[in-house]
Amino acid sequence: MNNLTKLSLTLSSVILTACVNQNTITQKKLTPVTNPCAKISLLIKAYDNGFEQIKMTKIQARASNTWKAKHNIIGENCHIWTLGSSQVTYSCNITADNKETAEGYYQKAQQTIQQCLGNTWKMSEQPRKADSGRKSTFTSSNEQVSLSTHIVPRDGLFSTEWTIYYYIGNPN
Repeated sequence: MNNLTKLSLTLSSVILTACVNQNTITQKKLTPVTNPCAKISLLIKAYDNGFEQIKMTKIQARASNTWKAKHNIIGENCHIWTLGSSQVTYSCNITADNKETAEGYYQKAQQTIQQCLGNTWKMSEQPRKADSGRKSTFTSSNEQVSLSTHIVPRDGLFSTEWTIYYYIGNPN
């Protein structure tokens, strides 16, 4: 091997090791929150400063700024996205293979959110405008944030999947 190849391999190894170590350090700083009510409380408080403390990796997007979230309410598919300077939203989703499973996720989300938020929050349920799904929205006159969960059918060629969405953001 010539010296240039050796130098290149050594430099690549050092950079890769630094990245792995940095990722390990970052992961250790993330405190997992397993209690659903603690997660919801954390996310409501985080809304006030645009979810800055739970933003992780920025994702390239054309129309908005998007980040992976450090805390996931469900699954591992939670993001924070912004449109302009006034709209910031934390969102997650999970897909179900059938309506019964999706309904179970949706109803469990409603129950959990209602239990965690208490009586000062009111839930309204209504049909979605864009499809035949439904959404539940939780609002409080004491807060400038709302929580919602949506159940959405996704018709495929041979089957129908369902997606459950969770949002925390601007009530308007």
